Amino acid sequence: MKDRAFALGLGGNLGDVPGNLRRCVASLAATPGVSSLKVAPIYETPPWGGVSGGNFLNTVVCGFWRGTDTGLLEVCRELELQAGSRTDKNGGARTLDVDVLFLQGGVSTPELTLPHPGIPRRRFVLVPLADVWSEVIPGMGNTPAELLQSVEDDSSIIFRGSLEAD
Repeated sequence: MKDRAFALGLGGNLGDVPGNLRRCVASLAATPGVSSLKVAPIYETPPWGGVSGGNFLNTVVCGFWRGTDTGLLEVCRELELQAGSRTDKNGGARTLDVDVLFLQGGVSTPELTLPHPGIPRRRFVLVPLADVWSEVIPGMGNTPAELLQSVEDDSSIIFRGSLEAD
């Protein structure tokens, strides 16, 4: 199995979100099959799509994954559970949300659609993704910077600094 580029969207708006993001990135970096991890800065954004609670802290990580599509999804679900989040959010506030944004050569299954269909509509994903990924998004045909030029989401996004692992 060869290494494939991937990107994950990380965010939360409940509890120790900066700590949860740092621990998530540290756990990802130590996960077998993950390599060459790049971490975008943290941005503060308002809740999007009817999610409850206060403002979110969001970031994106990208790197390479040597494993299956569902294996990467399982890693994401485990990271959420470790942070005390439920994997079924139902529009509620969350301690940690980890979404697979894309996986090079990834396939769509009933539980995982790749690339994530929300990417082109979400400024809180595109801004940090553009910080760490300048190429065409696998399966989309556009770079994050190109998608940012036409995104209709005009919600605020405030730079909150870099994320350093524990």
